[in-house]
Amino acid sequence: MPQYVIRLTHTSDQCPGSNSKVRDRMLKTAPELPRLAQKLGVKIVAGPLVLSTEHASLAIAEAASIETVEDFVLQAGLTQWNTVQVCTAKPLEESMKDLEKTPPPIY
Repeated sequence: MPQYVIRLTHTSDQCPGSNSKVRDRMLKTAPELPRLAQKLGVKIVAGPLVLSTEHASLAIAEAASIETVEDFVLQAGLTQWNTVQVCTAKPLEESMKDLEKTPPPIY
């Protein structure tokens, strides 16, 4: 199944450590994330991990499509105080095979 990296970032004023409304939302939302993921067919492989000094967090997920992961992030409400990036992730070996499909190097 395809893997995706989910990276969330927020400003210090939107941090659950300094914003009471975001903190309350996180306290309510965090326990529900595994159920929502399961309902949508998203498997969290690693994380969520909090990078507190960067006001960021990340997770690695498996899902049938990137749209499914985006739907998970949206339904979880994580976009309400975070900027969210969802990127396809591949093992190095698979990426090396992709080099065979690309044009010759420019430089």
